[in-house]
Amino acid sequence: MHLTSLHRYPIKGCRGHALASAEVDALGLVGDRRFLVVDSNDRFVSQREAAVLATVTPTFDGSILTVEAPGVEALVLELDPQGASRDVTIWDDQVTATDQGDHAAEWFAEVVGHPCRLVHFGGEATRRLDPRYSPRPDAETAFADGYPVLAVLQESLDDLNRRLAVPVPMERFRPNVVLTGAPAWSEDTWTTLTLGDVTFDAVKPCARCTVLTVDQRTGARDPQQEPLRTLATFRNIPGRGTMFGVNLVPRGSGVVSVEQDDR
Repeated sequence: MHLTSLHRYPIKGCRGHALASAEVDALGLVGDRRFLVVDSNDRFVSQREAAVLATVTPTFDGSILTVEAPGVEALVLELDPQGASRDVTIWDDQVTATDQGDHAAEWFAEVVGHPCRLVHFGGEATRRLDPRYSPRPDAETAFADGYPVLAVLQESLDDLNRRLAVPVPMERFRPNVVLTGAPAWSEDTWTTLTLGDVTFDAVKPCARCTVLTVDQRTGARDPQQEPLRTLATFRNIPGRGTMFGVNLVPRGSGVVSVEQDDR
């Protein structure tokens, strides 16, 4: 197999950007989903309820976060690792994150349309993986839905697109790693994957949700609920969800680069 693209999403739910190479640590691609928007109840906000996040474009250089969105002035924010601690909820997990201040909160409230705050996964933050699928007791993730890295096969998308009246681009699936050179849906059977000098455990197929129906360029929802509707006709596992892609957990740190082959 061949690694064709890498993608990082600095803020959960917002746009990502392509990378030629990426450092990997225990939490996944360094800088991936380390920021999170939360509502007035300190619960995470995603495209499920705020599709407008698809139009928000963040870049982060390790110290300065720049966030752009249509119709508003860009937010330029220096990471505050000493910000106030804030206990936030993502799914069933509570994480002690670092609040990034009132200016960021006001900016996101204007874009999303209701009170919000921006927090960062840093300092003493921890979030253990679901023990049913975790390859080891201390494995963690940041603000991804459940696992550090999402990998997908181009061949699987090609097979899905042959079933759709209107094909969709890979960006709908918000992957970190895109691979090619294997049969469609063969990712279901993977147990490990090695890219560059990093080996990953493939722990489970990725259950998908209504985010698939959001156009990642405009933030508009598909009125026919595609491609999720069609995907569910042949990729649904009763009691577990509609699957596309595979969740990966890194065994160590290193660098992965586009054009690398799986070993």
